[in-house]
Amino acid sequence: MDKSVKLYIFFCSLFCTVVITGNLIFQKFVTVNILSLEFELSVGVLLYPVTFLISDLTAEFYGNKYANHMIKMSVLCSFIVMGLIMIGDYFPATSWSNVDDSSFHKMFSVYGIASIASVVATFFAQLLDVKVYSYLKTLTDSKHLWLRNNLSTILAQILDTILVLTILCLANILAWENYYKVATNSIVFKVIAALADTPFCYLGHYLIRKFIIKPKV
Repeated sequence: MDKSVKLYIFFCSLFCTVVITGNLIFQKFVTVNILSLEFELSVGVLLYPVTFLISDLTAEFYGNKYANHMIKMSVLCSFIVMGLIMIGDYFPATSWSNVDDSSFHKMFSVYGIASIASVVATFFAQLLDVKVYSYLKTLTDSKHLWLRNNLSTILAQILDTILVLTILCLANILAWENYYKVATNSIVFKVIAALADTPFCYLGHYLIRKFIIKPKV
């Protein structure tokens, strides 16, 4: 199998894994301290910078078509995992099970609008990321990797934050009084994360270009 095909399969597998994990754990909110700044955000937010790095590299070397296919596959896999969890939740736990029915149901909580909101927000944010990334690549004649990597990721993550929090508040899952605080914390953190992943984007770009495939113009 060609190295470029193997790399694309790896990107798809890693992307789907991170997206699904993020969608399963996003309802837990934590406090994170970075550069003397304190952020209150979903633990799912900690994983999403990785997905944007993968989608950017995929768009860079394989183009929009393959990047969008990867994103659609992650949505399909997310719903498959939700269905499998529902099946597991349907069967009652034994008396000696380490996890009882109530804990299992609460732990995975893939039911209702919250999980759908996470999947939908991720889907549209990733599509925006790929579209902006590819547009900037064409606009700059494939120059200024840092610009398309950062700008596309920042805009997409802002959209992701606004979409998911708005849906959660409309569904009365998250209180409106917490909207601004959570949104601000999430967006500022995501901007920092986007800037921080720039060296990894350059590293990935260099390694792929040197050992795997030539960049797609």
